[in-house]
Amino acid sequence: MKKILMVTLLSVELLFGVTKYVQIGEHKFKIVQESYNIYDSKGTYIRFYSSKSDENSKPLLRLTLADVTGNCTSKSLEDGAYEIDGNRLILYTSWSRRGNAYLAPYGVMIQEYKVEKNGKLKKISAQIYQEIVAKGYDTDSGMKYLFDKPTTSSQKEKFSEYITTIEKSYNATFVFGEEAKTLRKKVTEALIRKVKKSWRVK
Repeated sequence: MKKILMVTLLSVELLFGVTKYVQIGEHKFKIVQESYNIYDSKGTYIRFYSSKSDENSKPLLRLTLADVTGNCTSKSLEDGAYEIDGNRLILYTSWSRRGNAYLAPYGVMIQEYKVEKNGKLKKISAQIYQEIVAKGYDTDSGMKYLFDKPTTSSQKEKFSEYITTIEKSYNATFVFGEEAKTLRKKVTEALIRKVKKSWRVK
C-alpha cells in the first residue's frame, strides 16, 4: 500500500510541474520544472523540450537545479543553473558535500550547447572536474592521483581509467589545475547570479 501511495503522490507532483517558454536564437523551447521528495532525497530539476513537443516526448536535456540527499549530519548536495546567451545555452552544475557525506561527489561542470538552424541543440563543449568521494576515501579507483602524482605505470593506468570513466559518464572533458579553478569560479558566479535573479523575481 505504501508503494502504491508513493507512486500516486509522485505522479500528482509531476502533473503540476511549472512550464515556461524561452527563446534561444531564433527558436523557442519549453522548460518544464518539477520537484520531488522521495525517501531522503529532495530537489528540483528541469527538462528542455522543443516548443512543439508535448511532455510525453523525450526531453532534449535534463538539468538538476537543486538536490539534497541524506540526513542532517551527512548531506550530498547538487546545484545547477542555466543561462541563455544569443543562440547558446549554458548549463552549470556543482556537486558538494556537508557533514559526514564522505562518499558523496565534489566538483563542477559546464556544458555549452548551440541551437542550429533546424532548431536542434548541439553540444559544442563540456568541461568537468569531479572527485567521486572525499580525499582519503578512494580505495579502488585512481582518484587519489588527482592529489599525488602517479609515478609507476600501474598508478598512471589507474589514474587514466579514473579520468576516462568520468569523461564517459558525463560526456565532458576532465580539466586540472588552473583550468579546474577557473571552471569552479565560473560555476560559482553562475549560481550566485541565479540566486540574485530569484530575489528580483520575488
